[in-house]
Amino acid sequence: MKLTIDELDLSPALREVVREAAAEEGKRQAIIFIEEYKKKLAYPKYMNYNQAAKYMNTSYNTLKKVFILKKGLRVVVIDGYEKIDQKDADDFMEKNKK
Repeated sequence: MKLTIDELDLSPALREVVREAAAEEGKRQAIIFIEEYKKKLAYPKYMNYNQAAKYMNTSYNTLKKVFILKKGLRVVVIDGYEKIDQKDADDFMEKNKK
């Protein structure tokens, strides 16, 4: 959403209310960003199935049977080891948002 105002004359009291509201929203957005970033740092870039299930807040069985086999979550396979890329997990969750 984009708000465009060509000319606006606010009273000092209203200007302060707008400034405080913008500062609070900025803090809220910063906290969300920091929490998401901390979550990413807590797991390796390429996660095993148990790590990926925890990262995606689901069970191992749901990850494997639903997300991977039915819904097509991408898996990296190297020498028989199966891994889930954090970016693929994030993209998958975003794509399946309702």
